[in-house]
Amino acid sequence: MKNQKHFFLYCIISLISLVIYTSCENKRDNSTLGGMWQLVEWRATDGSIAYNKPDTTIYYKVRNNLLVLQELPGEEGRYYLTYYRQTSDSLIINPDKIVIDAELDKTCYHIDSLRRYGIPNNGRLHIDVLNSDAMVLSGEEGTLRFRKY
Repeated sequence: MKNQKHFFLYCIISLISLVIYTSCENKRDNSTLGGMWQLVEWRATDGSIAYNKPDTTIYYKVRNNLLVLQELPGEEGRYYLTYYRQTSDSLIINPDKIVIDAELDKTCYHIDSLRRYGIPNNGRLHIDVLNSDAMVLSGEEGTLRFRKY
């Protein structure tokens, strides 16, 4: 009888441990691209400064296959959310799923709405540099230099 109680208690503890362990999913993006990137310079294709707003900053927030584009300070809580995919040399935005404030607005926006963040109409940015500290992207809108924030 005593062994049966111990066995039952062991099964309950094992089951609880298994449930807790499997529910703790790692949702962090451990890739080099993952994280928050602050735009430090945006040069147009002719070499001129394309983004010159000293009081605001553009951020790219990358997590798994989601890209959040935000200008701060700006309209509080306003951001664009879209899916992307990464190839060996490019970042490609999915033009079909672009929303603002995913919880508040269910309207899909055209990729042209992202030009203010340096995203070209074809949605493709070439990755010139990508490491743990810096990222340089280039496309039809020019060259974007970021620092990891």
